[in-house]
Amino acid sequence: REMRADETSGLVPVAEVVIDDGEPGGGLGFSGLSEPLPRRTNYMGGLDDDDHEGLLEETQAGNDDAKDASVCSLAYYKQFFNISTEQIVSRLLRTLDCRPNSPLFYVEDGKPDMYGPFWVCTTLVFLMAATGNIAHYLSTASPGWRYDVHKLTTAAWIFYSSISIIPISVWFALGHLNHTKSLVEVISIYGYSLFVFIPTCVICVLPNELVRWISICVSFTVSSVFIVKNLGNLVIIRNPDRNRSTKTKGYILLAVILGIHATIALLMKLYFFHYD
Repeated sequence: REMRADETSGLVPVAEVVIDDGEPGGGLGFSGLSEPLPRRTNYMGGLDDDDHEGLLEETQAGNDDAKDASVCSLAYYKQFFNISTEQIVSRLLRTLDCRPNSPLFYVEDGKPDMYGPFWVCTTLVFLMAATGNIAHYLSTASPGWRYDVHKLTTAAWIFYSSISIIPISVWFALGHLNHTKSLVEVISIYGYSLFVFIPTCVICVLPNELVRWISICVSFTVSSVFIVKNLGNLVIIRNPDRNRSTKTKGYILLAVILGIHATIALLMKLYFFHYD
């Protein structure tokens, strides 16, 4: 009889080997399971149905605990980093959709997140510094070329400031316009809008000023359309105070946002990718 270890009750008989010498052609045979194995036993190391359901319940409970936590605690922000890879990819690709009738950012896949904006900015910081130095190297054939580490600190200052100061300012302005848009949602929208500049960094390595200017302008246009489509829909179209004065303030707010966004795009071109 073969015995197998069970996590709850020790050894459990699995199958019996029967030797039959009483009849011609007899030999070894196997009987069925003498006892069923416990349902929760998984010898391959995976999760069975009950364990999977329990894990989902624990995850949901963790999200509920995060919602009930204080804003000043780290547990509160855990919910904004609980997002799947599929959602991240979907949101990144949606920032490139300039069609006027395309769905808004959170219509299809739920709540905003801070995971995507953080990694978009972090990728831009390191990629902008690296590609800016590579572009400098390709544009200047000087044998005494040296890596400019200040580009890394400047990129960090530009992007991490823009992902914090600009959304906070917009959030305060939206509150003045009687909107209840959450700060996390504004950060998420603005952070994802910077994604289009990641491939632009790679294109701007080419030692051609015309290609660089076209890439920066196209990226700024795509990013601005995304911002206007999401924040403009809130400020102007779905404005709770349907009066001319409030809508005028909404237009001014969008103009200021786009002006700051254009300044960032110019800094990217003139500081990181402007070489004679």
